[in-house]
Amino acid sequence: MTLTELSREYRAEEQKLTNQIDTFLPYAKSLSGDSRREAYRRLACLYEMRRDVRMTAESLEHYYDKSPKKRVYHKNNGYFPTSPRRLS
Repeated sequence: MTLTELSREYRAEEQKLTNQIDTFLPYAKSLSGDSRREAYRRLACLYEMRRDVRMTAESLEHYYDKSPKKRVYHKNNGYFPTSPRRLS
C-alpha cells in the first residue's frame, strides 16, 4: 500500500466520522440532563477522532514535501549529557 492509498483510506474514515457526527448531533440536541451530557461527551470524542484522522491524512499527503520541519527540541545536551555523571 502506498502513502497515497493510505491517505485515501484516512480521508474515507474522516468522511465516515463526519457522517456520524452529522447524524448524532440533532439527536444529542434533543436530549436533556445527564443523557445530554453523555451524548456531548461522545460527540467530543468523535470530533477528536476526526481531527486526528484528518491530521494523519494531511501528514501522509505531504510526507515527501521539501519544506523544512521545525525542531521540537532546542538542544540535545539537556537530554543527553556529554560527560557521564557520577552517583556519589
